[in-house]
Amino acid sequence: MKIYFSIALSAAIFTNVANAQSLFDYSAPATGSAKCALINVIMDESGSMGGDQTFLKNVALPKMATELHSSNHNYSDVFVCSSGFGYSRTNNAQAYRHLGCTTYNSAGVIANSTALAWYANGAIEDGWYAMKHGMQDVPSSINGTDLLSHCARVDKNLILVTDEDRDDAYSNVDATNIANLIDTNGYILNVIANYGINNNINDFGMNIGGGGSNSTIFRFDSSAPDNHMTYQDFRPYETYVTSFGGTHPHYTELIVDKPGAAWNINSLRSGGLRAQTFADIFVDIKVKEISNGTGGPSGGGGTVRVGGPEAGGDPHITTWNHKEHYEYHGQCDLVMVKDPTFADGLGLYVHIRTKIVRYWSYIQSVAIRIDDDVLEIEGSADAHDDQAHYWKNFEYQGDLDTFAGFPVTQKLPSVYKRTYTIDLSSKFPGQEITIQLYKEFVRVKLNGNEQVFGNSVGLLGDYKTGKTLARDGVTVLDDFTDLGDEWQVLPSEPTLFHEIAHPQFPELCLKPEDPRGERKRRLEESSISEEDAEKACVSLKDPLAIKDCVYDVLATQDVDMVGAF
Repeated sequence: MKIYFSIALSAAIFTNVANAQSLFDYSAPATGSAKCALINVIMDESGSMGGDQTFLKNVALPKMATELHSSNHNYSDVFVCSSGFGYSRTNNAQAYRHLGCTTYNSAGVIANSTALAWYANGAIEDGWYAMKHGMQDVPSSINGTDLLSHCARVDKNLILVTDEDRDDAYSNVDATNIANLIDTNGYILNVIANYGINNNINDFGMNIGGGGSNSTIFRFDSSAPDNHMTYQDFRPYETYVTSFGGTHPHYTELIVDKPGAAWNINSLRSGGLRAQTFADIFVDIKVKEISNGTGGPSGGGGTVRVGGPEAGGDPHITTWNHKEHYEYHGQCDLVMVKDPTFADGLGLYVHIRTKIVRYWSYIQSVAIRIDDDVLEIEGSADAHDDQAHYWKNFEYQGDLDTFAGFPVTQKLPSVYKRTYTIDLSSKFPGQEITIQLYKEFVRVKLNGNEQVFGNSVGLLGDYKTGKTLARDGVTVLDDFTDLGDEWQVLPSEPTLFHEIAHPQFPELCLKPEDPRGERKRRLEESSISEEDAEKACVSLKDPLAIKDCVYDVLATQDVDMVGAF
């Protein structure tokens, strides 16, 4: 009997060691030369999932593989693994099964289709258990190729597809454990689940940043290029995104402040052009995530920023995470943003110069420094002036194809409107700084996540909290006049404008006389009514933008001011 148990134990130990050796070691370095992608699908196998399984199997995965193999990305190998959960006929309490791994060729043809042979016959659905074991069950060798010795890098993407929340069939794990495991194993997670974004089925996906209060939303719009646009929402996502049961704490929280995204399974199921656009953008973003480690659709579409971090108009300033939206009426040079650590030490400084007109002020010019390059841009009050007024390294209209190594584009939709875009994608894919001009009015918009602007300080406040902090980084200034005065450019900070303008510290920022009383008197005398202003601004999407637009139309007595937004 002892001999029997000894032999059995030895066999068990041998089997476990063999299995351990046959599994992919996430902690080991890749020593080969090939560029490899690993897509790991965790699929709900309950009865309602047949159409979604078909989408992944016949549309998304083949298109992703084809694009990854293409000259745009040059992956030599695309591996795919899959696991199912919720199938009623599995022989374990968690209703989990690993289907296997295989490869796709450059034509999007799968080598072994049984790896994606999902069922649709429901039982317990524990996505946490399935994700944990789906990552754990990846073998070290797929179709005869040892991943670590063959690949120089293995870029990993995890896709969870389900239309329900989690059934707790495995209590020895929580959301933090799963999130840490996904990060440790080097995956970017995407969740296709039962969501409702802004109660609009056209809103088919979103990336969630800013601790849950800075989301980029992908919207189907048949009138837009490539049938989609993106916009940003700075409300806590739980306030406008509905989900099935506990989907938010179970799955959505796993992607907050991560490169991955949440996708509305109902938009996919709606069919037609909307579902086709869902597929196109889903594939586009997955490929970008795998190749670059970040999301965000490339090309096409319009971009609407809803209450994003920016400064413009009279001037209206929106802090990070939409924490505050305020006005500062004063004339001086101000620190909008600064971060000496930006882009691995290149450093970023954004200064704005404001000018008083009667009882209000506006941003007259902006100066930006990255590394040793300085770019200053200003508008023009002359409606017939089609010249670009900028200085690069203090040279008027110097060569502006690039700035600090980043590409710069200019667009001139009309004589008195111009847009400059500094594309940060070479360092931060999909991120940019935009300067919009409308006549003499300058607006500065920052489109970037925590990786880009997370260490910045200035008028936009603290990135993580949006709190309007003083220079000491601790004191919160709730009086926005005090806040503006606090961030007046100091002599110790770099000089960015090509000319010195009055006032300069220690002379304090100039203030208009009785701005509220003067405004009230002038509004009573104005030829444009508040009703006229509201009609002019009604086309804007963001309620705060509409409010600012109405204010600016009344202040300038120019209904065309809507063009500045």
